[in-house]
Amino acid sequence: MRLPQSRLTRHRGGHGSRLFTLIAIALVAALIGAGLFLVVRARSPILPIAETTRSMDAIELWRTGDYRRVVDVTSAHLQRYPLDETSLTLRGFSSFYLALEAVDSEKKQDLLIKAVQDLRRVLLKPEPAMEAQIRYTLGKSYYHRGQFFFDLAVRELEKARDLGMMQLDLLEYLALAHASLGNTDTTIDYFRAALDLGDEDVHRLSLADVLIDESRYDDADALLYTVLDSSTDVILRQHGLLSLGESRRGQGRYEAALEAFQELLELNPSSAEARFQLGETFLEQGENDRARFEWREALRLNPNHIESFQRLQEY
Repeated sequence: MRLPQSRLTRHRGGHGSRLFTLIAIALVAALIGAGLFLVVRARSPILPIAETTRSMDAIELWRTGDYRRVVDVTSAHLQRYPLDETSLTLRGFSSFYLALEAVDSEKKQDLLIKAVQDLRRVLLKPEPAMEAQIRYTLGKSYYHRGQFFFDLAVRELEKARDLGMMQLDLLEYLALAHASLGNTDTTIDYFRAALDLGDEDVHRLSLADVLIDESRYDDADALLYTVLDSSTDVILRQHGLLSLGESRRGQGRYEAALEAFQELLELNPSSAEARFQLGETFLEQGENDRARFEWREALRLNPNHIESFQRLQEY
């Protein structure tokens, strides 16, 4: 039985903030709110679930990915055997993956709560058979419960890692949770570990964004040039050019920053963020009229671009 990964994508925020983009481009599915996309990859290890007579139907359903029926079957088993470890584990896992598919935020949170309850009940048992996998899924469940649960997400995911669980999405979740908790050095360490394990351009971009926030421009630029020199993916290139422009502006290289944002506009003429960043660069150069023009263009392209609206109120 396989336990899928759930890959995270977070969209970049506005002025003064940066949310990390972890993009599995070929696999992206729009699964949820709060600026996140999740992608399920079925490339994780086989789970050592005990195939008892009571659990065989649920295990077969799990193997087919029919999570709703897994919940139904395991719930019936648990009516007779309330502490059955296999049924609690499978129902907890299934509730988590159903939560990833849920569009309604209230339904999603309800499923996540159920996942947490079942998995915590299993952990009350002495030496549960799949402790690493349970803590891995429990940590991800806490992460998706929201910012007030990030510390619990870190606790469970790091316990899973200490028990030998090593998945690419585990490192991604840990990096993002630590970033939200303000643990920058640990965030960098986990993004580097993800890059070592997966060697993906999305991690180079995410790591570069963190380094830019820390004014470590040389290290960030090296990662960005690697992506821009080799990647043909349009979305990755857009992200790379946007980050490169911000890095150059942070270094006071305003003309070079403008070149990066203009190149982004050539790649995507509808990029409101590129227009906004052009405005920010002109503002730092003292060219307020040109800055206002770019912010108005950003709003024309995206009427909901809050940062541009705020700038036009200020200048």
